[in-house]
Amino acid sequence: MLDGDFMARIEKAVFDTGPPLHLHEVEALSLIELVQKKYITHEIERELSSHHIPIQSIKNIFCTTLSLHYKNIAKLLAEEYDIDLGESTGIALAQQEKIPLFFTDDLDARETAKRFHLEVHGTLGVILRSLREKYIKKEQAIAIVQQLAKESSLFLTSDLIDWIIQEIKRYKY
Repeated sequence: MLDGDFMARIEKAVFDTGPPLHLHEVEALSLIELVQKKYITHEIERELSSHHIPIQSIKNIFCTTLSLHYKNIAKLLAEEYDIDLGESTGIALAQQEKIPLFFTDDLDARETAKRFHLEVHGTLGVILRSLREKYIKKEQAIAIVQQLAKESSLFLTSDLIDWIIQEIKRYKY
């Protein structure tokens, strides 16, 4: 990472398991520090813990309980849109807390979140935003993408990898 303190540019967002997991797999979890306040549900906390990701080491992460109303919404989302409970509770949490930004890598969860007017980004979005905010350099961003393709559980097609690397190379500070 770059020298000096990184100033978070995004005030708050809800995270699904995917982006923290994939960034952790390539030792780049600190990139989520671009979000000042990170919200997760207890379901997502359990999923992260099962992957040995110590959430207590993540600054300003808040594990938030869903109200009964939003627990019911999460169950309905999981059933109606065929998404996992972690993803559905994340979408419900974003609605409950009125947080318009949701980070997930799951395509079905992304589509579902968009139906509920959430702005959705994934692991690659975290990397691009980190580049734009000058937290990492182009070479670091490219290296992280290449590591994700080789060493993480994130599914990336070769076309997507090529496209994102070209976008990083074209980026002007």
